[in-house]
Amino acid sequence: MNILPYAEARSLIQEGDVLLFRGKGLISWLIKRYGSGVHSHSAIAHWDDDNLECVEFREFRGGRAVSLKTQIETHPNNIDVFRAANVVQYGEERFEFTNETAKEVSNIMINLSGLPYGWKNICKLIKHYLPFWRLAKQNVKDDDPTKVFVCSTAVAYAYRKAYLDPVPYLADSAVMPSDLARSSLFRYQFTIQKDWYRNYLYDE
Repeated sequence: MNILPYAEARSLIQEGDVLLFRGKGLISWLIKRYGSGVHSHSAIAHWDDDNLECVEFREFRGGRAVSLKTQIETHPNNIDVFRAANVVQYGEERFEFTNETAKEVSNIMINLSGLPYGWKNICKLIKHYLPFWRLAKQNVKDDDPTKVFVCSTAVAYAYRKAYLDPVPYLADSAVMPSDLARSSLFRYQFTIQKDWYRNYLYDE
C-alpha cells in the first residue's frame, strides 16, 4: 500500500479518479461483507478550478459534491485512489481515456447531484444475498437504471456512459464498491492520509 499525506496526494489526483473508502462502523461493515471486499463507499474526484471535490452519493444526503479535504479529515488513511486505464483494446477497437473523457465522467456525476439516495436500490441489492432470493434471475443488463442511485451504481453508470463499463455482465444497479476495486478497468494508485499523520511519524 502506497500511503501519501494529503498535501502530497492532492497534486497527483486527476479528474475522474475513483475514490474508494474503507469505512468503519456497522453500515460500512455490512457493505464490505456483502461485497466481499474491503471498500464500503465510492466517489469521483473533480477539480473545480483549484478546488478538489469529492462527488458522491451519501446515505441520508443523496448526490452531492463536497471538499475532498473534509473527507480526508473524517476518513484518515482510509481513502484509496484508483485510476482508469489510459488505453483499452477490445479486439480491433481501441479506447482512450482522455482529459475530455475524464471531464465527461465527472459531469455525469455532477448532473446526478441533488438526487435522493437510492434506498430502494439498497433493498434490491440486499435481496440478492438472502436465502432463496439468490436463486431468482439476476440483473445483468446494462440498461440505464431509473433515477435511483447509490455511490457505486452512480460511479459505474458515469464510467459506462462516458468511457467503458467497469463491471461487464452486471447491471449498474447491482455494482458494489468492491466490484469497482476488482475491475480490470481501474488501477490502484495510492492511499490518502491526514497531513498531521506524517508529522506524527517524524516526531516519533
